[in-house]
Amino acid sequence: MPHADFPPSRRALPVVLAGYLFAGMLAAAANQVTYLVDLSVQRAMGNFNPADGDTVLVSGTFSTTDWTTTSVLSPSGGDSNIYTGTFSNNVATGNFEQHKFIINPGGNSSAGQLVWESGNNRFFQVTAGNQTLPVVYFDNVTNPPTPPTTNNYPPSDFIAGADMSHLRFFEDRGVTYRVNGQIQDALTILKNRGFNCVRLRLFTSSAAQAQADAYNYTNNLAYTLPLAVRVKNAGLKLLLDFHYSDSWADPGQQTKPAAWTNLSFAQLKTQLRDYNSNTIAAFSAAGALPDYVQIGNEITPGMLWDEGRVGGSFENATQWSQLAQLLTNAIQGVKDAAGTNMPKVIIHLDRGGDWGTTQWYFDNLTARQVPFDIIGESYYPWWHGTLDALRNCLTNAAARYNKPVMIMETAFPRSNSTNIFGFTASTNGQVQFVIELAKIIKSVPGGRGVGVFWWGTEYQQVSGANLAGFHQRSLFGADGNVLPAATAFGAMAAPVTISPSLSNNLMILKWPLSGAGMALQSSTNASTPVWTNTTNAIQDTNAIFSTSVPVDGTTSRFFRLQSP
Repeated sequence: MPHADFPPSRRALPVVLAGYLFAGMLAAAANQVTYLVDLSVQRAMGNFNPADGDTVLVSGTFSTTDWTTTSVLSPSGGDSNIYTGTFSNNVATGNFEQHKFIINPGGNSSAGQLVWESGNNRFFQVTAGNQTLPVVYFDNVTNPPTPPTTNNYPPSDFIAGADMSHLRFFEDRGVTYRVNGQIQDALTILKNRGFNCVRLRLFTSSAAQAQADAYNYTNNLAYTLPLAVRVKNAGLKLLLDFHYSDSWADPGQQTKPAAWTNLSFAQLKTQLRDYNSNTIAAFSAAGALPDYVQIGNEITPGMLWDEGRVGGSFENATQWSQLAQLLTNAIQGVKDAAGTNMPKVIIHLDRGGDWGTTQWYFDNLTARQVPFDIIGESYYPWWHGTLDALRNCLTNAAARYNKPVMIMETAFPRSNSTNIFGFTASTNGQVQFVIELAKIIKSVPGGRGVGVFWWGTEYQQVSGANLAGFHQRSLFGADGNVLPAATAFGAMAAPVTISPSLSNNLMILKWPLSGAGMALQSSTNASTPVWTNTTNAIQDTNAIFSTSVPVDGTTSRFFRLQSP
């Protein structure tokens, strides 16, 4: 939900009102809301004096989503310190309204001199009938930082995720993770940098397979479940990546589990549903119910070969029908165990820069009514094409299927590689790659670009394992210290706010990487704004966007970041 940071000072310089819009208008609710605010403390402190013409206002999403409309409150009959007003509420039933109270010194101050409540937005959940809110003291905001929400994918829910599937594998071999040389838990390191979700793969391997070849078989239930509990205990979301194989499943291999080899197609469907149901039940019982599930891993050629194989010599209606049935049974298995706490379902391909193959695949799935929530794509620039190709694929997929899109796997080398699309194989090159990636995923129209996962985040060089070079692409250096790209990556999920400052006759505006892909707009009027895109050059330095605009001290300027 939108969070606008307004000037807290009573006599703030009339220069900037910083905030942003969230994508999409909410359906109107047929109700009214009554606000009540107590000004007694502000009056005692000398911050509010009706005799001088001071008035109090309320602004929020009940009126307009961009907070530009203010509504005047009036003294209540019973207590001259309490001001109240009743207004139509435009927020849909079940969703969360947000608002703040405002003191208007003299009753006619310019927008830049309005005194907004500091701290977090107030909020409440909208019901079907009229609502009267409790009396609150001005500037005494005790709500948590962001309201809960029933909207599917508000900006605050953007996923900055890390695949950490081999974390215990590396830790068991003596690998440590550090910040400035100090050993810390790797999950805590990432969370402190803004990461909010961890992806864990799940194999069907046996204990004997895992013991014989840990790197290629360890990710079974016995290994993954405790790690999932650890992820949840760290306060992170969880994505469970079903591989439906004893080892790696990818475009080159989608081998059925050894124990499923002799099943008929009917038995395979039942087994798949039961396996998913039992797995989700186990995670739920351990307090680690996934927030997201991948039904297969990079399944562009299908899964559970050959019954669920598509493409090439397997490109026919029968094969597509069988794949759709397998996917549907797998999803139903998740639902059997999750019930009303159903995780979001992701279908994951390996074609982030290939719109043609993506369309071929999802046209077939949608024609067969496979129920999924999110389109996932892998994107490694040395395999999957240019950033422009990625932008084209994600934008077209989101528009054609009206679904959110995620980059399920990406990475970039910090060393031991030539330049890739102009980015150097260096720690700085990693940061620049993250910045450009953020611009693409955040610019998917309608706010449908909802997340990115870095693959091999935890990788470090160890003996006896073929890491395919991903230890050179992790977010931890060879000495175990977290790299700058981790901070940049986590910033994609930061609150989108504009921070203003003055330097001589220039106003400096800064905002985090979460605002990538948004347009900086300005207006000289807050009551009836006409927003225009600013033409000032925008710099990106260490995942912070900034620009400077001249000020003359006589004209108020208002700025916002507008989603595409």
